[in-house]
Amino acid sequence: MRHTDLVPVTNLQKPPEEVFYLPMHAIRKEHSTTTKIRAVFDASTKSSTGVSLNDILLGGLTVHSQLIDVLLKFRLHRVALTTDVSKMYRAVELIPPDRDLHRFVWRRTPDDPLLDCRMTRVTFGVSASSFAANMAVKQNALDFAMEHPQAANVVKKSFYVDDGLTGADSVQEAIELQGELQDLFSKGGFLLRKWNSSNPSVLQHLSTDLKECKSMHMMPTSGDYTKTLGIEWNAAMDHFRLTISDPPPLTNITKRALVSDIAKTFDILGWFSPSTIKVKILLQQLWEQKVGWDDSVPSHIRDTWFHWRSELHLLSEKHIPRCYFDKATRVSSVELHGFCDASELAYAAVIYLRFTDTDNNIQISLVTSKTKVAPIRRLSIPRLELCGAYLLAQLLHHVRQVLEVPLSHVHAWTDSTIVLNWLDGSPKRFKTYVGNRISTIIDLMPPDKWKHVSGLENPADCASRGLNPSELLQHPLWWNGPTWLKRSPADWPKQSTLPPNESFKEESEVSFHVTTPPVLPITPLDHYSSFNQLKRVTAWIFRFLNNCRERNHQNRISSPLSAEELQKAECYWIQIIQHSHFQNEIQALNRRCPLSSSSPLLSLRPFIDSSNILRVGGRRQLSKSSYGSRHPIILHGKHPLTRLIIRSEHARLLHAGPTLLAASLTRYHIIGGRKVIRSVTHE
Repeated sequence: MRHTDLVPVTNLQKPPEEVFYLPMHAIRKEHSTTTKIRAVFDASTKSSTGVSLNDILLGGLTVHSQLIDVLLKFRLHRVALTTDVSKMYRAVELIPPDRDLHRFVWRRTPDDPLLDCRMTRVTFGVSASSFAANMAVKQNALDFAMEHPQAANVVKKSFYVDDGLTGADSVQEAIELQGELQDLFSKGGFLLRKWNSSNPSVLQHLSTDLKECKSMHMMPTSGDYTKTLGIEWNAAMDHFRLTISDPPPLTNITKRALVSDIAKTFDILGWFSPSTIKVKILLQQLWEQKVGWDDSVPSHIRDTWFHWRSELHLLSEKHIPRCYFDKATRVSSVELHGFCDASELAYAAVIYLRFTDTDNNIQISLVTSKTKVAPIRRLSIPRLELCGAYLLAQLLHHVRQVLEVPLSHVHAWTDSTIVLNWLDGSPKRFKTYVGNRISTIIDLMPPDKWKHVSGLENPADCASRGLNPSELLQHPLWWNGPTWLKRSPADWPKQSTLPPNESFKEESEVSFHVTTPPVLPITPLDHYSSFNQLKRVTAWIFRFLNNCRERNHQNRISSPLSAEELQKAECYWIQIIQHSHFQNEIQALNRRCPLSSSSPLLSLRPFIDSSNILRVGGRRQLSKSSYGSRHPIILHGKHPLTRLIIRSEHARLLHAGPTLLAASLTRYHIIGGRKVIRSVTHE
């Protein structure tokens, strides 16, 4: 800790109104080549008031690039260049009013008296510090973007917190970029150090204290690996390898130990996902069997786990080239090819880059992959295949944007003919689960980009079923993709007419209600002052017509009016109202077409029930109230019959006020109802 970072409180002239004291801990980081011991403050510790500093601070937004994006772009450069912002937090000052919130007790030697001090710089362990430091770096790049445009763009896209991973196409360009970055950061009071490069010539002009390898050798060798955002990188050989720590011997074989093994394998780009998915599947089986964290693992799971554990160290033997293509290649075209697959246990997506040079030579490079275990609530294989396509569409869309590959050069492959048939149809004809995913897939990756591949040539099959580390190590289909990718498009799998499939099982049920409303009411409305009276007269008319059609006198009805007859009469008059004002909406719903954007019912998500009545839809169906309250009947306030219904209810409530009257009409949703109700009560 630098002395300039702290100020004794005895130098303060005015006592602060709000003070926080931060507990401090020493953290030792063995693999660090610079600062092995760091002071970290715990700003989550409660003060005497029961509130911590982190409780009252806003954490801020994430302003730096995603880790996976930085790594994906890092592999594009022929000459790699990495750096680190030296003591980034300590380069950002706290404004004076905030310094009293960062007090602590300190002494430089054991014999010195305790001093009451406060930090003057951004502090480790405070929730807002990350945003403050990263925003300072971003703002510095923005302020000097006109002077250093290339370096500012690198800060925007290729820095993850204080780690910068970038590069150039030539040594000279890399040297110029290194100098430009150093100048840009120095303008904001920052220092870039721990410089490393895949080409030693880039570092020759730098002083020793600015190089990454100063504590090892003057130049990196084939045996030197450095951590690059969690991945081990050999600058001399310019390749990556998976970080594998020797698993400790197990004394207790429990679910907790299994999760610990999974967490120690950092594979953010999914290069080894066919192997890691196996233990994720085992973990899901433990959850299904409700095994506790410290309970013994069943024998069949333990045997599979031990076999995987014994081979885990083999994965570090696989070296993955940092650059996607051969550095001497003159690339003429770039394509993205994504593959997806699913099994009963998991589904997966994997992406490859296909490079063609000026001599028509083709290179294939594994980019990234992603896997997910199948839901515990078992899905059908077609639905799991659709989940795989959904995962691939999202992954392809993301990688395409990061690598800036045109959409015309992106291809998606699946071995499921059912999914391909689904993607050719309209999402509206399928059930909600399938329709929603199809809609998203089509938005991200149009149907014409999807093609069929044989299951034997689908590399995503490796990740959906899982491979042991020894099997994955030398698996050409996974590392290089199908062999036909290295040939011309004419030799790719032929896309013929898709065979019939079982998509009808996922199609939603379609029912049509065809009704022809009467042009003129069966009786004039202006003859009635009560809606109940109107219903009874209408019911008698319907009975008379029914009895006239009945030739058998014994089947004619002569009893008092029934509830069903009154309900039929009410439905008749409600249909009169609805067809008078919502004819277009009713026709659209019967044809299963979307409503017009200008329709007053658009936000109500209306539907037609079994009685041909237009009702309100949407999330009200989740309510526990009655059907009529969940799905009110839609009426228009300008129709005279709607006014008659309101007046009848007003009289029944002994001339209640507008609030009570509106509350009693919950079985109706009246367009412009508040205005009509107030008018009726005013009269």
